[in-house]
Amino acid sequence: MTNVTPPSSSNTVYGMKKSPNWLRVAQVGLGTIVIILSIIVLTFPGVAIYSIIVLLSIALLMVGIERIAIGIAAPLVSKSSRVANIGLGALAIIFASIVMSFPLYTAAFLIFLGAYALLFNGIARIAQGAVNKNISGWYRGFLIGVGVLSIAVSGLVIAHPISLGVPLLAAIISIVTLITGIEMIAAGLGRRALLQYKSQS
Repeated sequence: MTNVTPPSSSNTVYGMKKSPNWLRVAQVGLGTIVIILSIIVLTFPGVAIYSIIVLLSIALLMVGIERIAIGIAAPLVSKSSRVANIGLGALAIIFASIVMSFPLYTAAFLIFLGAYALLFNGIARIAQGAVNKNISGWYRGFLIGVGVLSIAVSGLVIAHPISLGVPLLAAIISIVTLITGIEMIAAGLGRRALLQYKSQS
């Protein structure tokens, strides 16, 4: 941990602490996969709808894995945030896995389940951004913004699983997963946590 000059109080020491290297690599790798899958869905809307749903479910699975990794290894994360990230990440993985395991169900139903995985991801991101005061302000804002967007889109999909049309719903979800992938990469490349504590002197 590297000490930096305290901004105000002389008896306060600040340190910059990185996430574990494996976590940062995982965030960049998973974020890259999420972005690629999202771009494929947006670029080839004419692909069979079940193929699109499977690609989106894989992207949501990657996002759920990243949430669990954050809950386990992110530095300076409160206990409640760790529990929320692990629990909601696990739920996202379960719902995404169900979608991948039963491709013969109706497309609207699969999109409906995918929306719940997106909802859990959004709640986890808001919880991390709202509870953890030690992470940088821009990243907290990014987390909360992506979380709010995820919840809003998932709510739209859950409320209108059929009337908006499955292709449109899939495209909307893929846009959100694309933004989420960008956030994951940004976190992996530049994650720092500002730790504040009182010095002993």
